[in-house]
Amino acid sequence: MKWLYPAALLLWLVLCALIGVAFASRAVHQVESELERVTGRLAEDIAQRLNATEAQLDSYAGFSTFGQHHGELTEHSLLLRQFKRHPSIVLGLRVRRVNEGERAAFERESSARRGRPVVIHGYDPARQPPRYPLEGGGSHYPVVSMVPAGALPPPFSPALGMDVSRVDFLYDALHQSQRRELPALSRPFALGDGRLGYLIIRPADEFVLQPAPALLPDRQFVALVLRVDDLLPRALDLPPGMRVQLWHQRYGQQDPQGRFLDTGRVARGPFETLLFPSLALSRSTGGSAPSLMLKVSWQLGWAQIGLFEWLVMALLALVLLAVLLFGVNTLLRCHVDRVAREQELFHLANHDALTGLANRNLFEDRLQHAIRRVRRNGKRLALLLLDMDRFKPVNDTYGHAAGDRVLQLIAARLNVVLRGEDTVARLGGDEFVVLLEDVDADADVAQVCERLQLALQEPYQIDGDTVTLGVSIGTAFYPDDGDAIEALLAVADRTMYSAKQRAAAR
Repeated sequence: MKWLYPAALLLWLVLCALIGVAFASRAVHQVESELERVTGRLAEDIAQRLNATEAQLDSYAGFSTFGQHHGELTEHSLLLRQFKRHPSIVLGLRVRRVNEGERAAFERESSARRGRPVVIHGYDPARQPPRYPLEGGGSHYPVVSMVPAGALPPPFSPALGMDVSRVDFLYDALHQSQRRELPALSRPFALGDGRLGYLIIRPADEFVLQPAPALLPDRQFVALVLRVDDLLPRALDLPPGMRVQLWHQRYGQQDPQGRFLDTGRVARGPFETLLFPSLALSRSTGGSAPSLMLKVSWQLGWAQIGLFEWLVMALLALVLLAVLLFGVNTLLRCHVDRVAREQELFHLANHDALTGLANRNLFEDRLQHAIRRVRRNGKRLALLLLDMDRFKPVNDTYGHAAGDRVLQLIAARLNVVLRGEDTVARLGGDEFVVLLEDVDADADVAQVCERLQLALQEPYQIDGDTVTLGVSIGTAFYPDDGDAIEALLAVADRTMYSAKQRAAAR
């Protein structure tokens, strides 16, 4: 009885651990609510900021239309006033579609208006100046107007005349905007000051005053270049372990090209990481056409359990210790119930649920032990593999419930014919295997096979009908046919298949 007190102490420790898990689960539930609130707030804030940006883009489209009738100087003046109220804007661009046949006329007209050569060109940051000529063919989308919010960053100095459809990180946004007729975002890219920016673009033809015969549908676009760090609130105070990631939906989460933001305080000790879960929520966010994915993850730690929870856990632990010291008898009853349950689970794990016979695991275990025994005494083992003939029509004709009943009758007949020390198991379906130990002669095995065939070929009564089945038996002997379980089963399977073919030939 001395072991009862250590067992009681161990149980107390386990219960204390469960109490800790319960309080931790409560804390996790509270954190889940907080995480959902933070994620929703950030997603809503990003959506509001992008909606505000789209409103500025709509204004830009209107100003650009106004400028076409009153001159670019008026357009630029209006836009600069707008940009000053929105410090996140870096640059405003107006883009026009120019077919290849219109290219020469466009370049002459733009050069005359600007007083310097303007050509449609691509963008190559590795060159100085960063431009390269384009081959003919197709349509071009050059920048026809450029309004910087302040000092123009170096990468945008040659933007006038640049074909945005030839810039990889702008073409996709241009294509999406043109296809859906809605604002579209590009992936983030480096600005001249080293920070990240992104471009938002939309068609502007609907703002063009009529009549305007020179402007056909999808001929004009307006775009804004903005700083990425203005997508989230400046005072973003994240708790320890929280991480915020924002990326373009057309890129994977791990693709650095599409990543807008990846910030947070994720440092945790290995013990906290092992004990506490990591929670994460993802949201699709954006303006009128959401194109950003927001993910907020939170690696929990000790900080999520407060002082009050620690005090309550300590009180409960003391109460449990007092109860356990006076409840040894209850512990004994629980122990007996647990042993009975373990025995039941062991039986279920090693026996076929339908027939009650041993399953493959138990059969292989007994066969392995039998091989070890006969290695010491020099005797032989016989393995019989049984496959029922004409069993499938029973399922097809009478249903699977009747087929299950026939399998139970087969198992009962096998138990009657075989000795108590023999092992019979169901491998699956209508396939059974028998292990005969201490075999003296092959004739003894042949007699067993004959008795099995006679017993299994007796008619079966199913729902008032009589069904007759056949059986094909394959045999293998240890050590004659092999010294491994797989080899013995393979030999028995081959001889069984041969027996089945002979029966089919008759």
